[in-house]
Amino acid sequence: MLINKFIVKTIAWLIVLMASLFPARYINSVYGYLPFLGLLSLLLLSVLSLLLIRAGIHFEAEDSYVVCQRGETVNVTLKIVNGSFLICPQARAYLYVSDFFGGDDSVSPAAFTMPAKGGSDFSFAIKMNHIGMYSAGVKALQIYDILGIFSITMPGCGGIAITVLPRILPADEIEFKDEMLSESHSLQKSTVSDGFDYTGVREYALGDSIKRIHWKLSAHFKDYMTKITETSHKNDLVVVIDLQTASPPRDMLPGIYDCLVETGLSLIEQAMSRDVEYSLLFAGQNGEIARAVPRGGQDYENLVGRLPVVYDGCGADIPDGADILENESHLGNRSANIILCTSRITDHLVRELINIKQNKRNPMLYYVMKPDANRREMEELKAPLKTLEDYDILYHIVTAEAMA
Repeated sequence: MLINKFIVKTIAWLIVLMASLFPARYINSVYGYLPFLGLLSLLLLSVLSLLLIRAGIHFEAEDSYVVCQRGETVNVTLKIVNGSFLICPQARAYLYVSDFFGGDDSVSPAAFTMPAKGGSDFSFAIKMNHIGMYSAGVKALQIYDILGIFSITMPGCGGIAITVLPRILPADEIEFKDEMLSESHSLQKSTVSDGFDYTGVREYALGDSIKRIHWKLSAHFKDYMTKITETSHKNDLVVVIDLQTASPPRDMLPGIYDCLVETGLSLIEQAMSRDVEYSLLFAGQNGEIARAVPRGGQDYENLVGRLPVVYDGCGADIPDGADILENESHLGNRSANIILCTSRITDHLVRELINIKQNKRNPMLYYVMKPDANRREMEELKAPLKTLEDYDILYHIVTAEAMA
């Protein structure tokens, strides 16, 4: 449509220019070319003004980085400044907000004018419905010359980066009781080193106390190593967030993602309030199995940046819940209690949960289901849980809809 308008305007001006040559045919002097030369000069000046305006354009944002909780509304304020001494008679800004998957959720054109040495402000509110990292700003800016014939489209500015944090659910919404935790003691014989009793070491994780760093081994491995004390196996906990899904409709993925992350972190918050030593395991953005010990605030903000977008179950190289459990079971510092948050149950996953139980550890499952499952689908999804019941493995069912 815009191309058609440009073609029509160009043809119209060509006709006008050709018409301005008629006086030169009937007036046998240089004055007969004055209309043509005047119009041509006007066109050239209009193009020159467009280039000057383009050189003086820049973008500003009131805030370059915003952090909010899921469900909150963020107010975005952007400014496009015309630094030249010429008025921009017509401009069109394409404002955008990214979506959960990193694409453009919406692109809205806004027409305006810009005074010389001045700017125009744009403010709009965005409700952030899902956990993740987003951006909002000007996708592109189109400015026109004085005559409205020519235009230049220039790339815009990201403007604002938005990090949306999970909501921590109250204890009455996520079932977590003290008796669910095992009272088993250390699974390994403790060793004495540097005057401290400990059962092993592991790589440093976000939130670990500096007092527990094993400095000699850290120097040897050229990476921080944390001591696992004997008391840490008396009642410790690891929460696993499995972001592989059973390929539900694309529009349900953000809600399932929110449910998985918020369930896992809500369990961690309850463990923290009970002074239970805990850690979090998940598959990182590059497919690596990552460990963290988040303690709220800045830790959650960093964690959101490390978590990948929910997987659709097709990534063979991406560890799922069963892979993470299997990896954790081979660690020397494996925990006495392990809670898995997942929306996808496989035979491999059931076997790993049973292996954990048979190794005298305490596995638990939080099963996140899609919100639109009918009765028949619900029965099929719950079928693998009957095997867990045979081995006295605790499980809880959470629907994504309840946390949307």
